[in-house]
Amino acid sequence: MELSSDGLRTLTAVVQEGSFDAAATALDLTPSAVSQRIKALEQSVGRVLVRRTKPARPTVDGEILLRLGRQWQLLVDEAGAEFALQEAVADDPRDRPRVAVRIGCNADSLATWFLPVLADFHRAHPVTVQVRRDDESVTADLLRSGDVIGAVTSDPIVVRGCRTLALGALRYFPVASPEFVAHWLPHGPVAADVARAPMMMFDQNDAVQRQTLAQLAPTAGRLSPPVNLMPAASEYRRAIAAGMGWGAIPQTELDDPVIGAGLVRLSDEPIDVPLYWQHWGLRSPLLGALTELVVVHAAVGLVPVSESSSTGR
Repeated sequence: MELSSDGLRTLTAVVQEGSFDAAATALDLTPSAVSQRIKALEQSVGRVLVRRTKPARPTVDGEILLRLGRQWQLLVDEAGAEFALQEAVADDPRDRPRVAVRIGCNADSLATWFLPVLADFHRAHPVTVQVRRDDESVTADLLRSGDVIGAVTSDPIVVRGCRTLALGALRYFPVASPEFVAHWLPHGPVAADVARAPMMMFDQNDAVQRQTLAQLAPTAGRLSPPVNLMPAASEYRRAIAAGMGWGAIPQTELDDPVIGAGLVRLSDEPIDVPLYWQHWGLRSPLLGALTELVVVHAAVGLVPVSESSSTGR
């Protein structure tokens, strides 16, 4: 099997741009040349790599080479940045070329312990950071497709071609405003009241909130309270404080004198969501530096994993 860098770059462009024509424009080629490169790559590996749909999507085999193509581009960009640094030591360091780094992360981690990781990484290295925000139970899919070089995930199953580090757990507690508790939960979180009380969810994939609901009323069977969706971390907290519903928030934010001010805990039993750092199995200086920062900050911002941990938001 022979793989050309032009073929990998073309495959990446087709998937990223969504069509052969758009890839041709991005690569300054003709659509025919793009098609020929993809066909040559498919013939080389003996497998179909691209679904000719709108938008164009990689097959399972195509995802493997797509990840390889993006890894290759990362190494090329790193090498280019090092050459530029050697050639212009006396120049303004602000003019150094920057390497684009794509990272997957869930909203709660980004709002709490993970943002300092990115700030330290950006400060120490010539990079531009592109964050893909999604539920931590599905961020591993971004690794499988090659969309990101690393991701914070609650899935311990190692993605093929990647490495996994256990980080700890993000701890949550269910909370509400005093006014909400007085109106909707005057006797505490008993099943009859919890079934009627509006509940805040980040989105339909919010496993943390579903787990918390089951924990508040463990003997009541499956409850279906009214649900308000608020798919943004800061607005989610503000909606709870404004009395739109009750919801689970990270302990670090509940302990914050501003964010947690006035909120009432509905239970002292936490929901712990184990988190992992999955990243490409690649010897990259930038990826290595990023991983070190993730481990350092996770040790401060997360709690040890308990035996009764959940999967989550």
